[in-house]
Amino acid sequence: MDSLPRPKNRQKLLAKFFWVSALCFASLSLLPFLEGNPLTGAWALAFIAIFLLVGSIVIARIFHSRAQKMEALLSSEGLLARWELDDGMLRAYVALQREESTGKSQALMWVVGALFALVTVVFLFIVEKEEIAGFALIMGSVLLLVFGASRFFPWYYAHRNLKADRQILVGSRYVYINGYFHNWDYPLSGLDRVAALQKPFPGLHLVYHYTDRTLRNTHALKIPVPAGLDLRKLVEDIRTANFADAPSGAAGRDSAPD
Repeated sequence: MDSLPRPKNRQKLLAKFFWVSALCFASLSLLPFLEGNPLTGAWALAFIAIFLLVGSIVIARIFHSRAQKMEALLSSEGLLARWELDDGMLRAYVALQREESTGKSQALMWVVGALFALVTVVFLFIVEKEEIAGFALIMGSVLLLVFGASRFFPWYYAHRNLKADRQILVGSRYVYINGYFHNWDYPLSGLDRVAALQKPFPGLHLVYHYTDRTLRNTHALKIPVPAGLDLRKLVEDIRTANFADAPSGAAGRDSAPD
């Protein structure tokens, strides 16, 4: 384990970026109140700067907290297991990620396409005859942009995953997977399921939920594991840390469904 390369703690860089942003917005919010500068009396700018200042502070604190958790993993504090994806594991992981991402993008594309078709048909009866061509061009361009994005992002994330550091660090309430950090120890979040995965590859299956502006969301992680890892023990360690007071069966079965 000690011979494995140390992943970069990008959460620190993000936290520093938003702290610097907060400082810039704080300075900008003061200028309208000071005499003798071009922004004196620009109250709308002051309001926007204060809003961005508060947002930057909140985001900076979030990433600062995530940076501390990532640092705990890197220092082996709270680290349950660590390994590196070999070529076969990486290809299998990226293939699954791309397949799932493509499926979600296609489903979204169908929904957006249906809504665009409905809106287009309705507006064709409303707009003037000479405006129909321009309206159809605008709607078609937006739909083409959405279609392009649905094709581009699965490819982009697959390419990015193939070029990432291959490192896996698993803690009881947060994990680092090939360049991405996940945690479920903040308010209105938690682990819903932990199990051993059999297909499409032997691995660790985690499902956690979190709450944001779109209310409750769930995210599933499927992580390939090397043959020598005691997966059953790892599952039990995570289960004990997250479901110690939960009723029997709350963490799911020992094996995830195929």
